[in-house]
Amino acid sequence: MNKKLQEKIFRTLLEFESQGDILEEKEIITLGCMANGSTTELQKKVLTTLDLEKSLTEYSLDEINSNSSILADKGLIKINRVSTTTNKHYLELIGSLVDLDDFMDEM
Repeated sequence: MNKKLQEKIFRTLLEFESQGDILEEKEIITLGCMANGSTTELQKKVLTTLDLEKSLTEYSLDEINSNSSILADKGLIKINRVSTTTNKHYLELIGSLVDLDDFMDEM
């Protein structure tokens, strides 16, 4: 448990939320028995621990994931756990549940 890292994660999430909804284009692949196809659609971008790993280079993905989970367990942020086919596990940080003052009081 690294309180300094938890504060960095929370502050980064608040900064991301302050930018408003960010939309990104995603390719949706449809598999069919006769033909495959794909379409693109706009989806709301979500901050992930993979994004945090790029900006918080002094910490590993495992450290970021575990400290993000601690914040979620305390009820400070909302997360979604994601696994990929390459056995890489990461978290989507859906949103903050408290403001910065309440966060600092909890710490």
